[in-house]
Amino acid sequence: MAEGVENMQILYGEDTDNDRSVNRYVTADNVTDMNRIMSLKLSFLMTTLEANITSKPQPYTFNGVTITPTDRKLRRVFSSVVNLRNRTM
Repeated sequence: MAEGVENMQILYGEDTDNDRSVNRYVTADNVTDMNRIMSLKLSFLMTTLEANITSKPQPYTFNGVTITPTDRKLRRVFSSVVNLRNRTM
């Protein structure tokens, strides 16, 4: 897809109590009603193309899980929340 993207996750912001505000972010298979989706949370784990950039493996946290890789690549997480048009006020 794109160079340097090691992982991409999409979570759906669901309004579970009909107040037009997100109560939880879940994966697509855990959405109870797609009509209640107010926003999307996009997360990208980016990595350097070359190995041996760091002096030792650098731990990172992605989607709430901290991982210590076995390589010495440099990684960075980028996240953004996008409101869906006409769903929130």
